[in-house]
Amino acid sequence: MSDQEKHIQGEATGHNGIIKYEVDVNDNKIEDLKILKHSETSGIFNQVIDKLKDNVISQQSFDVDAVSGATVMTQAILDSAKEAVAAEDVALTPVPQKETAHQTTRLKADVVIIGGGEAGLVAGSRALAMGQKVILVEKNGYMGGATILNGSNVVGTGSRTSTNALGQNDDTPQRLADDVARESKNTNLPDMTQLMADNIGPAIDFISEFADLHYQKAQTQTPEHSVERQIELPSASSYEFIDKVTKAFKNRGGKVLLGTRVESLTFNRAGEVNGLVAEAQNETVKIKAHSIVLAAGGFGANQKMRGPESEGIDYYGPMTATGDAYLFNADLNLKTHNLDWYKVYPHGVETEPGIAKLTTYASKQATDMGALYVNTKGKRIVNESDVYTEFRDAILAQPDKIAYMLMDERTWKEVYKLLVLHDFTEKEIKQFFDEKDKKPVFAKGSLSEVAAQAGVDLDGLKETLASYKQAVATGDDTEFGRDKKFLHDFEGDTYYIVEQRGRFATTLGGFSVDTKTMQLVDRQDKDVANYFAAGEVAGGANGHDSMPSMMNSWGISSGYFAGAKAAENADELKQKGADDVNLVALVGTNASKSYNRQLLYAMKDMFSAQANIDICEIKDLPMFNEDLVADAPDCVNELTEKIEDADGVIIAVPEYDHAVPAALKSAIEWLSCATHPFKNKPVMIVGTSLGIQGTVRAQMNLRQILDAPGVDAQVMPGNEFMLPQGGANINENNQITDAGSVSFLKLCFGRFLTFINSEDLELAK
Repeated sequence: MSDQEKHIQGEATGHNGIIKYEVDVNDNKIEDLKILKHSETSGIFNQVIDKLKDNVISQQSFDVDAVSGATVMTQAILDSAKEAVAAEDVALTPVPQKETAHQTTRLKADVVIIGGGEAGLVAGSRALAMGQKVILVEKNGYMGGATILNGSNVVGTGSRTSTNALGQNDDTPQRLADDVARESKNTNLPDMTQLMADNIGPAIDFISEFADLHYQKAQTQTPEHSVERQIELPSASSYEFIDKVTKAFKNRGGKVLLGTRVESLTFNRAGEVNGLVAEAQNETVKIKAHSIVLAAGGFGANQKMRGPESEGIDYYGPMTATGDAYLFNADLNLKTHNLDWYKVYPHGVETEPGIAKLTTYASKQATDMGALYVNTKGKRIVNESDVYTEFRDAILAQPDKIAYMLMDERTWKEVYKLLVLHDFTEKEIKQFFDEKDKKPVFAKGSLSEVAAQAGVDLDGLKETLASYKQAVATGDDTEFGRDKKFLHDFEGDTYYIVEQRGRFATTLGGFSVDTKTMQLVDRQDKDVANYFAAGEVAGGANGHDSMPSMMNSWGISSGYFAGAKAAENADELKQKGADDVNLVALVGTNASKSYNRQLLYAMKDMFSAQANIDICEIKDLPMFNEDLVADAPDCVNELTEKIEDADGVIIAVPEYDHAVPAALKSAIEWLSCATHPFKNKPVMIVGTSLGIQGTVRAQMNLRQILDAPGVDAQVMPGNEFMLPQGGANINENNQITDAGSVSFLKLCFGRFLTFINSEDLELAK
């Protein structure tokens, strides 16, 4: 290693613990940023770290933006690495970054998906497979939403996939629906449950083929299900699902916009949803679409939205689950239901105040092997082979809302494997044991030692163990009726205690939908046109409590169904020709009386069913003055914004001395120097005059101007509409009276609408 080469190691405190890294520097230049060890959620970390590293290396600086949705983790790495490198006397020379002005990007899609979690990805994939152009918008800098924190377990009732994984069994959609109703104590919405049960099989087969997913029998088959029906991916991680489906979606033509937060919706003339407005870094993104699927997730991280049922229960979901959809949909008066319902699991440990990690797989394995659930008095609180809801209710009934899982070393070894497999690190677990005076409670030792560390009454614990040993010996748990096959004696003299707390990530209520279409409904129970929903944001299928695997099942099945209905809706609108086009029409003169103004009003009336035409004047714009460019008048900025937001522009140009009027030339100078709204904007030129030539020379002059650098408009080629003798051919009601001219104008306008949507124009953008 030369004197110029340095390998600088450091540590940053991430969301879940210490992140160890190495910065490789050569000749005062960053060559690599390597992560040596971390305890972050792998599904998120794996997606954001390469993006962070690329930015650091390309800019030769640690003063780069943190990744949205992973701000704590990425900013910690940046801050720590900056200090570590500076401490080694490395003098970095940042690469000058071109200052990027805020820009507006306009896109079109057949279907746009809001949310990059499981439901959104499946909905987008389904619509894409049905031939639609699909754009998916995700506010975080990574894909996965709340799903990324889950296991991959799901049910596959009625699928070929499940038959291959589980063999033939007695499972049916109706049996699945009956299980959901029973376990939720009939709080579920039956129509939504039936939709889920009927669609999960086709949905699993579809997404498995679409993304080359290979489901197998889940290692845990929980007793809430009356038949073995749970399947999972080989990694048992949802990251495998998110990663593979995202890649397949992109490879098949789907577009993903990360770090793009939806702020509002847009509407057509009939008041129907037809697009959205989102904000990204230095960019406003406006998307028009035939159908929108809302898959924005829940609001578990938004304490202001949470109700009393969540009080005292740890949260383990993404901190970005802030309920944004309830803000940008506020004006639609959408119907909601059961917003105070949460999916509470009993299997969790509090890793920081109010925040938990799940231990579901490990805890289930422990109880299968004979572990006991006790309270601070050392007394058992539940039948350990019962369903999760019984565990939950028993834990929440304790004054401190905490239970303690007592096990032997034989059991702990298996529990440990599953903890490490599902989101815990070896170092993290060791730290829990070492820091005996801190939470969470992880204790190892003799019975008296673990009781003391956990704060559990030793005498009570001894009595409980003696009673349990008797139950094992007789095969009869008289206290709680535990299944004989789970009555296993404790082996050895080493015991382990791990705390168990209630935790939640998922909200179970949400926006109401029409289950025939998955369209959102308003408070009058009317379907909201063009607007669909999927996943957690549209709860109800699982009622007040969901069985294990069923939140993934709802996300996939509802996404599959909503994506199909959104695609069908898009096809219907395309067949009808219903594609709201918004046009700005510029009156090309500052004269108070103008036949060209009348021509535009005639077009506005004539084509009202095909486009929204906003007629704008230039008469209030001052003459262009380069001295004022840095502080352009408000009227210039307002006109700029209108043109930027429009799908196209019509300019009605009079002819003055064989050229365009000075007022129009001045307006275009404002709009090509102070701002540039015409860039790649489709433009149609029309004109009328008192004579028979109908502004032919002015139109030629205007084409030259619009083609100039700085203007860069996309003028429709080969179509010139020039109305001769405007005084005679336009009446006082702004109607064109010459039938031949009307016919030709309709032909030209139809071609302009085609031009706006042409592939050549899309490439130019």
